[in-house]
Amino acid sequence: MQQAGTIMMNSIDHIIGYHCAPAIRGIKLSNLVSIPRDMNEQIQFVLTEYNKEFNEKGLFFFELCRCKARRLLLVFREKQLRDYVRQPAVMTFLKAYGYHDRMSIMEMLEHLRYRMEASVDFPHEIGVFLGYPLKDVKYFISRRGSGYRMCGEWKVYHDVVDAKRSFLCYKACREFCQTQLMLGKTFSSLVARTA
Repeated sequence: MQQAGTIMMNSIDHIIGYHCAPAIRGIKLSNLVSIPRDMNEQIQFVLTEYNKEFNEKGLFFFELCRCKARRLLLVFREKQLRDYVRQPAVMTFLKAYGYHDRMSIMEMLEHLRYRMEASVDFPHEIGVFLGYPLKDVKYFISRRGSGYRMCGEWKVYHDVVDAKRSFLCYKACREFCQTQLMLGKTFSSLVARTA
């Protein structure tokens, strides 16, 4: 039984390790990962044990949504995320969606979760919680996802050169983490300290 549990944990480590590599390594403030609901036990382990182990390194795991077939986890760097959403222009933008500057990051994420569960429309302000440029998030919302100049991690409406550079960096980071995990490195060995 222990071996099966280890295999399952390795499986979720690979899913999170690949999709959230930029946040895990500390080069992006957050990543979102969708995990099948049939991995509920492993997801719960991540939400409790990984938060205990990695919060001191600045890495947090937060469940944003329990959909029918999947669960969405936000893997984020608390300080970087807090600093980004506290920027005056970002905070002004978020206020239109019910966020306020007295909220902690966790309260903001709780509000985002509420909006994901209660809204008919997807709460596209999630883009700022993923560290996307505010201009691109605003244009995505106002243009309903059309008219972009490039598509990668997000739909880019403005600084294509900078976005391309970021996309290549994120891709290299994912490949590095995937390779390390396949070589038998532990998930914890990949987590960079940023706190």
